Amino acid sequence: MENSLVPEVLQMIGEVVPDGVSIAISDGAHYLYYQPSSIIDLKITPGDSVPVGSATYKALQEMGKVAHYVESRVFGVAYYGLSLPLVSHGQVMGCITAIYAPQALPLAAPQEPRVTVLIGKDENGWLPLSLSEIVYISSNEGRTLLHTATGAYANKFSMAELEGMLPPTQFVRCHRSYFVNMEAIGFIHPHFHSTFLLEMKDKQKTRVPVSQTYSSSFRQLLGF
Repeated sequence: MENSLVPEVLQMIGEVVPDGVSIAISDGAHYLYYQPSSIIDLKITPGDSVPVGSATYKALQEMGKVAHYVESRVFGVAYYGLSLPLVSHGQVMGCITAIYAPQALPLAAPQEPRVTVLIGKDENGWLPLSLSEIVYISSNEGRTLLHTATGAYANKFSMAELEGMLPPTQFVRCHRSYFVNMEAIGFIHPHFHSTFLLEMKDKQKTRVPVSQTYSSSFRQLLGF
């Protein structure tokens, strides 16, 4: 989105945004404009990269409207974001995000803690697995598998469902078919087209791909 469009966009949304709401406008990767409120301030500076885990990032990735509670690990303060990407001819041109303090929308904050145990199934029955036991999670033809250091177990949840259940500080989506436990990454191998292969800490030293879609955010999250 061109910087020249920012005043016009602000004029459009200014009449419908209540007091106490901060506004952020980005292109596909960086913030172009930020207007803090007296109630919540994320300390965004124009030119800052859109961080992984933010409401803006989620809307840009999904190319759709997002209402998302964001934990304090992303900006140092928790907030509730309403993000609307600007899409033209199938391409994301930018995003507008309204930023609310959690206390302004108490029902928006998570009401239950994220899971600490997932159930795996094999031919003998069901096995409760703590998240620390799971090295990575894969999906193939709609079948989800929890991979530990010693075996793989079926799980009933889809990858989309797990994304909302798993703690984002521990499990990272690196491919449409994979989550990895960050503590179980043994080595990161460069791959073609700026992608990576993650060597995991299981007996097989399984290599899990990081796709182009996730490579940039993966590098940003791990800081390399």
